[in-house]
Amino acid sequence: YLIHAPSGGSERVNEWRARVDMKAQGKAWSIGVSNYTEAHVEEIRAAGLPLPEYNQIELHPWSQKPQLLEFMAKNGIAPIAYSSLVPLSTWRAAPGQGSAKTSEMRAAGDEANSPFKAMAVKYGVTEAQVLLRWGVQKGFAVLPKSLNPVRMRQNIDLFGFEIDAEDMALLGTMDRGDGVAWATGDPRFMG
Repeated sequence: YLIHAPSGGSERVNEWRARVDMKAQGKAWSIGVSNYTEAHVEEIRAAGLPLPEYNQIELHPWSQKPQLLEFMAKNGIAPIAYSSLVPLSTWRAAPGQGSAKTSEMRAAGDEANSPFKAMAVKYGVTEAQVLLRWGVQKGFAVLPKSLNPVRMRQNIDLFGFEIDAEDMALLGTMDRGDGVAWATGDPRFMG
């Protein structure tokens, strides 16, 4: 059970307290948050409440959030990655699927010599599998989404290959900062 975004301002801590109570009553097995920053978690700590068990955040090679991940690790908060496929040119490409992804980002994902395409060929998998495997190798739970049965099978077939150290290092150089999944801006910065 999670709080989807850090909205609510002064009520944020009360929202979290309600989740803690739900878990204490046996109504939830685990409780967490989504899109929380260090400051949002510190509000919970300052209130004397147990910290979240997980934080679901946008994570992919273009949005790696190393400072937040280090903070989460020090505090026992597991990362769950959403929008792991942002770097693909096909991600939210249909009309009406908004995001903060720029045309330059779309072009980079579509380049014939894209590192994601090269790695997919090298490992004999899809580009999506490369991106999801990157998350798994970084220690994240990943949340791929598809309605296509073929892609669903591919999304769980991540353990027949491993991205080598050189390619992991290359992927590590691609961080562009904040996420792009939301057209309205990164939800971590809500009031």
